[in-house]
Amino acid sequence: MSAEQAAELHTAFVMDLWERLGGLRDVARHLYCDQLWPPFRDLAGAENYGLQEGDDLGERMLRCMEELLRRGYQHIVVLGSDSPTLPLEFIDEAFRCLDQTDAVLGPAEDGGYYAVGCRRSDPRMFSGITWSSPDTRRQTEQAFDEAGFSVALLPPWYDVDTKAELARLAVEPVLPPRTREWLSRHRRVLGSDS
Repeated sequence: MSAEQAAELHTAFVMDLWERLGGLRDVARHLYCDQLWPPFRDLAGAENYGLQEGDDLGERMLRCMEELLRRGYQHIVVLGSDSPTLPLEFIDEAFRCLDQTDAVLGPAEDGGYYAVGCRRSDPRMFSGITWSSPDTRRQTEQAFDEAGFSVALLPPWYDVDTKAELARLAVEPVLPPRTREWLSRHRRVLGSDS
């Protein structure tokens, strides 16, 4: 897959997920990017768009959570953009869990997670994590424990990081529209010309 194709797919994932999340009741959506991206700023609106700050993924997520907690939100759930078919029921469940626990994790099948949420923050919550590894979730659970957080786990799901995971996504019976359109235009990326 070319860099241009990967960027197009990422855009499709983000736009589809943003649209799908709009169907949740009583959920305010915010979009944080690692750089200024006008189409995403336009999608989210200036007040709901922000730039990530920090040296690694954990620092960037922590800063986003801290900012939203300062703005008065009581429950924060951060989603990765690489699970475009994530069942919305899992997100509802994350917010319900945060009524009872300090943090929530949505385990990804590759050892990471598709969602992380909290109702308070602590500088230790993402310390000592090896990102994008089979141990990421386990290390995050350990960091949460060391920060004194109670943690609930959501049902497992998958994210799309590899060609095999992209092929798995392509055969799902119901796909969001932009993702479906990208996959139909790029069948050769999956090794299928039909």
